[in-house]
Amino acid sequence: MLRKTIITVFAFLGAIPALAHTTQFAPGQAATGHAQPVLRLMNDREFAAFLVRLDSDLLRSEQQLEKMDVKSLSLDAQDKLDLERSYSQCLQSLRDTRVEIQKLSQKQTLKLDLFLLIDLNELARTLDAMDEVLLNPVAVSGTSGAQKSLGYAKEVLSIDGALATDISMFQHHFIAFTGVVDATLEQSEQDGSEPQNQK
Repeated sequence: MLRKTIITVFAFLGAIPALAHTTQFAPGQAATGHAQPVLRLMNDREFAAFLVRLDSDLLRSEQQLEKMDVKSLSLDAQDKLDLERSYSQCLQSLRDTRVEIQKLSQKQTLKLDLFLLIDLNELARTLDAMDEVLLNPVAVSGTSGAQKSLGYAKEVLSIDGALATDISMFQHHFIAFTGVVDATLEQSEQDGSEPQNQK
């Protein structure tokens, strides 16, 4: 049953478009095709430190977004609606992700890891959507409004860039964790079948 769940998880992860923030090759590796192994399971201490740092980064990002006065931008009605919607979704995604971090800091399970990964990818998507509206030069009227919009877009891009690194690190940990769970299941299946073979 758990093996089917793990297979479903991998299928689901393959369908998430925000997973573009994954493995990157060092210069020269792409040509040779020899990538260094990147999957690494963090130990308990490293994982706890990662969660604390991630939560701190997300809190800072949330405060940064809350300082943005997106309602002051002179946009047409549709773009204004799109921006306000994506802005609200970004803030909600940040809060949801921080809730998952708090749960994971209490106990790490494959299910909670998956929920955090989903929330991180959802956050990346909402940041991209917000940035798309902010970077639309036709949407903003006036030079000062365009400069303000571009300033906000740079801030959102910096948040998104930092998040991409965290998502990549967490994806590698998650995949390594599922590998450990799968290996444990295989070992327990082998241990269970050995006594029957000895009969």
